[in-house]
Amino acid sequence: MTFSSLVVAITLTISYTATSSVAIDDTFSVNLIHRDSVDSPFYDRSMSFAQRMVHALQRSFINVKQFRSNINGSTYQADAIPDHGEFLLNISYGNPSQKVLAIADTGSDLSWMQCKPCTKCYKHTAPLFDPKNSSTYQPIDCESKTCKAMASVATNCSAMKECEFLSLYADGSVSTGTVSTETITLGDRVLPNIVFGCSFTNDGTFQPAWGGIVGLGGGDYSLVSQIRTLVPGKFSYCLIPYPLTNEFSNKSSKMTFGDFDFGPNVVTTPLVQKIPKTYYHVTFEGFSVGDKRISISDNLNSTKPLLKGNMIVDSGTTLTMLPPKLYDEFESAIKEAINVRTIKDPQKALNLCYHSAKVTKMPKVTMHFDGADVELSRDNVFVTVSKHIMCFGFLSSSDHAVMGNIAQLNHLIGFDLENNMLSFKSTDCERL
Repeated sequence: MTFSSLVVAITLTISYTATSSVAIDDTFSVNLIHRDSVDSPFYDRSMSFAQRMVHALQRSFINVKQFRSNINGSTYQADAIPDHGEFLLNISYGNPSQKVLAIADTGSDLSWMQCKPCTKCYKHTAPLFDPKNSSTYQPIDCESKTCKAMASVATNCSAMKECEFLSLYADGSVSTGTVSTETITLGDRVLPNIVFGCSFTNDGTFQPAWGGIVGLGGGDYSLVSQIRTLVPGKFSYCLIPYPLTNEFSNKSSKMTFGDFDFGPNVVTTPLVQKIPKTYYHVTFEGFSVGDKRISISDNLNSTKPLLKGNMIVDSGTTLTMLPPKLYDEFESAIKEAINVRTIKDPQKALNLCYHSAKVTKMPKVTMHFDGADVELSRDNVFVTVSKHIMCFGFLSSSDHAVMGNIAQLNHLIGFDLENNMLSFKSTDCERL
């Protein structure tokens, strides 16, 4: 296997169009567009489906390492590496407003974008945001409570007594600038006094089409947390399955900010708060494959009780990462239940692969969380890596366990930050 500890990252792209936004009382919705959609500036018609999947695997490799370094309390490193964005967000800053294409990431807090005057900038295809042209832009004083409360980035005091931020990335890229407030427009909502980073120095492997990041993590200064005075502190999304052809679809997933009501057949599990508050932790108990229960506690060689908050739910990671012993037992159970000859992954990245047409029966597969049993479909268990081959969408990792977005496809996923609950409901997301 090429990668001993691999995560496929799919970062969320949110793209707004006038016909798709819905504003009903305290709720509004936007589209989530995959980075390989024909509507994305990253779309490359020359790449095959298999090549796109390989690139996604490569982008993801660093992601799970980032979870480990941040959770273990190392230096300030953002989870969104410059090229891990699989979905992009159209968001407007300032008055008059200027639209910026950015990554939306549930594994980051502080939003930031590239601004004028940029002393060292990566090449950017769109005009840079000029704070001098906005009547609502305001830099934050370095002695302010906001500057001192920043947890997800390093801060310093500039010569102008403004709050400077520093974002480091796992590949060595860096972004520095001023922590500021600005009016933003998301969908049809105008959101005033949002704290963000106006970046004046950037160095590394940033993409020209990429204008910054929108933080959707659980920290105090993520966009989701900041708009809690305007809409309830809740958001949800529903991710459509990946297309099975080389021509990537222009269909959209949906993200909703504010109240959600999933109706019947919804299951919930507590969100476990940890430091940093960025990540969405839940307590994972194990799997069932058919009638066979595989418990994580049986695979830890420990008499200690099950650790609360032992898994991160992340929209920016594709594969689900599991502790090695649990992974081995889960893979063996799937292999035994399917009972069809396996083949090798043509990309040499994933472990358990089959000719798709040969797999005519699938066992019932369930992920067990504290208080919630989430049934997985075939599309949640296997990822299509080429036209006729599917591979197991889980990998062994000695780093932190992560529920990736393959396992989340065709489920309404609701994050209730007011009551610290995470909801799941099996749904045909294409029909929303």
